[in-house]
Amino acid sequence: MFGEAHQRRVVITAAEMVTPLGWDAETTFRGFVDGRSGVRTTSRFDASGLGSQVAGEVDDGFLAAAVSAGYLAGVEELSSTAPRAMQLGLAAGTAAAKHAAGLRGTPAERFGVCVGTSGQMYDIGALDGLIHSRQRTSAAAGPGREFVGLLAAQRHSMRKNASAAALANVCGAAGPTMTVSATCASGTQAIGEAALWVREGDADVVLAGGCDSLLSFLGISSFDLLTALATRYNDQPSAASRPFDRRRCGFVMGEGAAFVVLEELGHALRRGVEPLAEVAGYGASCDAYRITDSPPHGEGAVLAMSGALIDGGLRAEDIDYISAHGTSTLINDRAETRAVHKVFGDRATSIPISSQKSMIGHTIAAAGAIECVTCLYVLRTGLIPPTINYEFPDPDCDLDYVPNTARAQEVRVAMSNSFGFGGQNASIVLRRWPGPADGNGHA
Repeated sequence: MFGEAHQRRVVITAAEMVTPLGWDAETTFRGFVDGRSGVRTTSRFDASGLGSQVAGEVDDGFLAAAVSAGYLAGVEELSSTAPRAMQLGLAAGTAAAKHAAGLRGTPAERFGVCVGTSGQMYDIGALDGLIHSRQRTSAAAGPGREFVGLLAAQRHSMRKNASAAALANVCGAAGPTMTVSATCASGTQAIGEAALWVREGDADVVLAGGCDSLLSFLGISSFDLLTALATRYNDQPSAASRPFDRRRCGFVMGEGAAFVVLEELGHALRRGVEPLAEVAGYGASCDAYRITDSPPHGEGAVLAMSGALIDGGLRAEDIDYISAHGTSTLINDRAETRAVHKVFGDRATSIPISSQKSMIGHTIAAAGAIECVTCLYVLRTGLIPPTINYEFPDPDCDLDYVPNTARAQEVRVAMSNSFGFGGQNASIVLRRWPGPADGNGHA
């Protein structure tokens, strides 16, 4: 268990995110607390023929801002021609690594990278045009040709590991590197698995998180055909994502990225770095039920949440806040509610639980990472973001969803849930630093 004294303790020493509410974690979290919606009419492509015509889009300019800040020095050209999910990941991931000043002193082989993503989805027509253009203008040999080859390889394979490989290259990380593709649970699972590396001694530092963007005609239409998306609020984009509300009708697609720097506690303290929070527990499971539906009583979610508590040596009464998966679909919201009841018993209705997806939509593989960083800010500020658009209670969803208005409350331990398409689930628990047992912050 993470909390046991004889094991290596895992702490977060830096974090960053890029979302529809802002290009950094501070701005995004302020947006969450203010209950601001980043969902608007889809502008990236013509969605007029689709049932869902709204999305949580990140404002363009985030990559230029990352280049300007010096995060992407030396890879500007690769960054600007990469698929959007990779651009988001590079912007958030390199910023998080920069915030954790002094990581370059860590031996490269002790520095790992773990990224949750759905894959690097290109606009195929645009990519083909870029390849042909590069082929015409590049010399027969040299870096130009190598770059064309890289693009061509990505055109055919849609490499899921592109973001992890690029971040490892930029950050000089030669330790364990992994790509997690577990749909909606990817970001949480990436952070949880990376924490295990640190705990077990496979790495001292890991840059971990998630990035995703499926905001294309192909990406949206695929979920549209599954009738999973909100379709009744195209004329009211900010009202479309309404987790746990009786009038919810599906989720809103979003995009974004979030990363944390995980370190072994002693490593961080030797560097003179004050931890932001401790990773207290992690649990993962599979529903083993159906590809497209959650089991009605959330059995897989129960396993993930219970596993995280057991892993951290925690009790149900230790959890002060839950960041819900909260997708705004009829089945998932009810199943998650039932799972919380089963895990937390009599305490279930008294634990504040809210969904950031109500404000930015569902960022798929990035969602869990964004929500994990949100929990970090909740622990540090004592401010709990609301679930907006909660107007009509659903009798099957009877928890304290922090409706519409943020709440000031001391939070010592927070849980973040991700219950993925295909039945993959992950829960992670963060503890405020320093905790009561840590006194001045030392183990």
